This record gives sequence, structure tokens and C-alpha cells, in this order.
Amino acid sequence: PTDQDCSEQTGVWSPLREAVVFEEINFDNLFSHKSPYRGPPNPQIEMAWDQIITFDPIGVTPDKLDLLNRSTQDSWMQSVSPAHKGKYIVAFEVFHQLHCLNLIRQFTWLDRYIVRPSDLRGSLVENRMHVDHCIETLRLALMCNADVTPFLIRDRNNGATRAPLPDFDTFHKCKKWEPLVEWVKRN
Repeated sequence: PTDQDCSEQTGVWSPLREAVVFEEINFDNLFSHKSPYRGPPNPQIEMAWDQIITFDPIGVTPDKLDLLNRSTQDSWMQSVSPAHKGKYIVAFEVFHQLHCLNLIRQFTWLDRYIVRPSDLRGSLVENRMHVDHCIETLRLALMCNADVTPFLIRDRNNGATRAPLPDFDTFHKCKKWEPLVEWVKRN
């Protein structure tokens, strides 16, 4: 079966599915590893996050709504863009989930920002509601997509005591990111 065939078995209809290509990679994810997305806020980290979450929505035709378990009877927003005239506006969950992860990251570092991030300029109650929504979004996504990849535990034998160390540099089969981003940019 093709990557798209496999993708169809594990998710609902999406126009983005045609861009799905799988790849096998090793995560580089020990606590000490560097990443452009880790650490206290700075312009480079903020830009890195913006580049993976900022994408325009696209349009889908009314006949596709039933594939999303939705109906044209509801008040869904229609596009005013000439390219998507008569289509309903859709965005993709992965970008919402990344937005949520970024929002939680920003909230944990809130005291380090000179100017608060735009999504955290509400009252403390409003900000906590947004963060709670994001935590719930990620919980739902993680449980729905349930990554069953095993990770090994290293034995750091310290004399008489055993000191387990999880190996988070794990081998995964993932949807390749770049084709998804390129598809969204083109559409």
C-alpha cells in the first residue's frame, strides 16, 4: 500500500493527505540536546516557532463537509478569496496543536518576556483558560494519535545502585514535515 493508503486508515479525510509521505528518523531528544525550539525566549526561538505555526487556511468545497462529519446547515465561514470563492475555510490541526504547544512554552517563560506574546495579553483568567484549552487540545491529540514507539532504558550503574536513564533518542516513522508545509503553501 502507498503512504496515502496507510494514512487513510488512520485518520479522517483531509485534502492535505495527498502530501503525506512517511520517513524513518531517529529523534534527537535527550535533555541536553540543542534545538531551535528550546530554551528561554529570544528572537531566534520566537522566529523558529512562528515559521512552523503560521500558515494561511485553505478552502474546501461544500461536498467535503460530510467527510468531516459536518453539514452546510451550520454557519461555517466561507472564503472571500477569489482562489477559494464558494469554499469553506479550513485550517489543519497540526498547526493548531503546534500553536498550543508554543503558547504553553510562552506561558512557562512569561516572566522572561519584555513584551507579552500577543496570545497572552489577556487577563490572568483569560490566559489560563487559553492555556487549559491548549493542554486539553494536546492531551486529546496525543491520546488519539497514541505513539506506541518503544524507548529503551540505559543502565547507568553507579556502583551498588542502578540508575536508569531513558533513551529519548528514539527511532520513529513519521509524516515528513516538508511536503506537508509545501502543500499548504501552494494551496
